[in-house]
Amino acid sequence: MNQNQQLDVPVLFLTFNRLETARQVFEQIRKQKPTQLFLESDGPRFDKPGESDVVHSVRKFLLDSIDWRCEVHTLFRPENLGCGRAVSDAVTWFFDQVEYGIILEDDCLPSDSFFKYAKELLLKYKNETSIMQLSGYNPLDISLNGTDSYYFTKVHQCWGWASWRRAWRNYAYNITPDEYKKFIHSRQFKQVFPNIEERRYWKRVFKEMIDHKIDTWDYQWEFAIAKNMGFCINPCRNLVSNIGFSKEALHTTDITGRNNNALRYEISEINHPEKIILNKEFADRISEEHFNIPIHNLGKYYLHRFYRDVLLHPAKKIVKKFYKKNNLKGKIS
Repeated sequence: MNQNQQLDVPVLFLTFNRLETARQVFEQIRKQKPTQLFLESDGPRFDKPGESDVVHSVRKFLLDSIDWRCEVHTLFRPENLGCGRAVSDAVTWFFDQVEYGIILEDDCLPSDSFFKYAKELLLKYKNETSIMQLSGYNPLDISLNGTDSYYFTKVHQCWGWASWRRAWRNYAYNITPDEYKKFIHSRQFKQVFPNIEERRYWKRVFKEMIDHKIDTWDYQWEFAIAKNMGFCINPCRNLVSNIGFSKEALHTTDITGRNNNALRYEISEINHPEKIILNKEFADRISEEHFNIPIHNLGKYYLHRFYRDVLLHPAKKIVKKFYKKNNLKGKIS
């Protein structure tokens, strides 16, 4: 982007209590100089001493760092809503005011070309209702056998993404048990997830969601996408890195995993697929490699489960009882 050129796509930046990662991500936003900037900050938790000061330091940093002419909107909450409600309400607030836009959380570090990629696809598919979001993150980080820059899949990635008001209108944070039951027994559910193991996985996840066993917003988004048989777009090369992995994080705690601070790339031009059609090969690979759903290797998967659940875990219990009974020192991991 030309140094004096401004990004004419609205950007929503979601923050909380991580100043260092927010600083890195905001620097990428600042380089793009969006003409419309939306800043959201969840409130501090009152049972966390010192968190209020940290949250306010993040907010002050953001406001002090805007050194270009733009329209600024803020949603700085006095109370803590938690990541599920805070993010979903912020995205709704965003799309109440704009027709389309980019959403970045404070740990999702985009490459420079992510913004060009997002803008081009937001405009290209503005009226294509079957496409519900585009992502800058690719969990596979592969290259197609061809020239296409991205592919269509059925499960969204939310580490640096963009969407349209028309798509977000399908979103609901609270989904009733009746809505859940109706969908998992529907023709659409079987069409979107034709593999039995996929259906088992998403039934379980959606059930945990409606039972409020997990504080999240993005499973509700996947529910909306699947219910509407929508497509999501992933780039062939990864454009966004999650730099927020830590043992203290709410969800991204696996600091040794391959998703932690994945390599990100720049793309010089965007080549579009000829047709809007699901790339089944990559959709299956995402299920297997990213969600650990056994699409093709069922025999190996069930053998592993038999070893883990029938042989290994009972054996560990016996040994632990032996240690406890005999007051022996040691730890069985």
